[in-house]
Amino acid sequence: MWIRRFAVAGLIFCAGGASAAADPLPRGFVYLRDTVPDIRQDMRYAGRDNFMRKRLPGYGAPECVLTQDAARALGRTQSAAVSAGYSLVVFDCYRPQRAVNAMVAWVNAGKGTDPAYYPNVSRAQLIRQGYIGAKSSHARGSTVDVALELLSGPAHEPDARAACARKDRETADFGTPFDCFDPASRTESTAVAVSAQILRRKLVALMQRGGFRNYPGEWWHFTLQGEPFPGTAFDFAIERR
Repeated sequence: MWIRRFAVAGLIFCAGGASAAADPLPRGFVYLRDTVPDIRQDMRYAGRDNFMRKRLPGYGAPECVLTQDAARALGRTQSAAVSAGYSLVVFDCYRPQRAVNAMVAWVNAGKGTDPAYYPNVSRAQLIRQGYIGAKSSHARGSTVDVALELLSGPAHEPDARAACARKDRETADFGTPFDCFDPASRTESTAVAVSAQILRRKLVALMQRGGFRNYPGEWWHFTLQGEPFPGTAFDFAIERR
């Protein structure tokens, strides 16, 4: 979760009013489903399948919301991925600042480890060691957590030696699952199988072609270069349409 200083914009979506009904997102934002419908969305923070094991504040619907620029760039990346025999899968996109705040409060309120998400780092140390930050690029709307899945062929069996016990069986095997808070999740880690290292490099190359840069601490985390709101953290809720 990439850390960077930026101001918080008080743009909380109001369910009432004609203008809100006509345009539920702030100007410059879109639902990814409307731009690139063939990208599978597995929005972890809109349900219980995440490290906090509950739906996070602001996630009123399991929808990927991004800036229009980021969504178009992801569409270009998807086209390149399909040509290579893969399809993108997104786990998180725009993240309301209130959800970021909830993550920080959760870290500060606990301790211990979790074999599914942070087997080797104490929960109380997740911020200090850089796995969770009070400032997240996701709140700016142009960051996406993403993996690849094969368009054809049998489902893979994840490496049993992976750092986190939880597995992402529907994606290609990247050596660790999404949100595995462990050194093995660093993009250039050699603690994972060679096949996973090659796949991580493939994902980075595809995303770079689309205009995204990778956060080296997490193989799944990418931010659009030249993002439209580099200094603004948004807090509007993701609502059902």
